[in-house]
Amino acid sequence: MAFAPYATFSTSVPEAMPTDNSQGLIGAPIWVRCDTVYSAAGCVFPDYLPGYAFNTAKTPAAAANAWLINTKLHNGEPLQFLADRYTDGVHGERNKWSRDPDLNRKVVCPDGWAAEYGHPDTTTLPEISAGDTKSCDEFPFASTYQSGGMPERMDGTNQVLSGDECVQTYATKYSDGVWRFWDDERISGPDWNEVCGRSAMSNWVNTTAGSRISSFASKFRLLDKDKYWVKVTGFEKCDATGTVVKCDIR
Repeated sequence: MAFAPYATFSTSVPEAMPTDNSQGLIGAPIWVRCDTVYSAAGCVFPDYLPGYAFNTAKTPAAAANAWLINTKLHNGEPLQFLADRYTDGVHGERNKWSRDPDLNRKVVCPDGWAAEYGHPDTTTLPEISAGDTKSCDEFPFASTYQSGGMPERMDGTNQVLSGDECVQTYATKYSDGVWRFWDDERISGPDWNEVCGRSAMSNWVNTTAGSRISSFASKFRLLDKDKYWVKVTGFEKCDATGTVVKCDIR
């Protein structure tokens, strides 16, 4: 539905505003979309694009991966949400293609990839999460149409056949608060024509960074193909225009 606010203004202050000429149409129509997809009925302004913010201080490795790929390869363009909801174990009730986003993940980050192929210097955090393991972090997210795993025939924009085609990185912790985010030197460096990023990092870091996607989608009532921004704080002064990208976050 759409509406345009219409108001009448008046004042008791003498000569401040002529009350016989104080009404008018304010602005253009504002579109409102209401749905019952989430737990309770609600409405949003669909022209407003929300932003998913990374907690860089808490999960610096995941933030660095998102910043690098989002800035260097995608020019900070918004992502499109690939909706999915489980109902009795069935995927895809909320996207046009009945596509399970986990299928996108398995293209870029196959099960067990990080443990077998992730860089040996990848840091895990068993002191924070017992049994923490290496994990594969991808960007753009699997639950987007920009995911490297989303087929072109399903409106995917960056399809790859394998995560091997993505920019390859890993994260190492040196001390409390000191992390390094590296290009994986075991393979040829990126030529920046890639469309996705795959990074080996702590599973705790990876899952913590992306754990709010579900609540974010619910709060802003994201439906299939809705756009949203990704914000990575702390990298505002970093330059990603060069062939070699270096940045020191303090």
